[in-house]
Amino acid sequence: MLSANRDETRWERPGQFDITRRVSGHIGFGTGIHGCVGQMVARLEGEAVLAALAARVASIEMTGEPVYRDSSGLRALSSLPVRVTTK
Repeated sequence: MLSANRDETRWERPGQFDITRRVSGHIGFGTGIHGCVGQMVARLEGEAVLAALAARVASIEMTGEPVYRDSSGLRALSSLPVRVTTK
């Protein structure tokens, strides 16, 4: 289950972020009885944050390599160095 959203048999380039990837089959919030109750709130929050960024930011550039947390259950970033240029 740990590789569910990075499954090579399901996704082309599973380890690469692709904003155009179809969300069909993505299980980030779980499914069925195990679905996250707050997933709609989380999606709305994400949409609000991205809309606010798009309105105020001209560009976001990576300035270094991402550092991932050591975890047996999550793939999470410890740090992601970026430079933000405002409009």
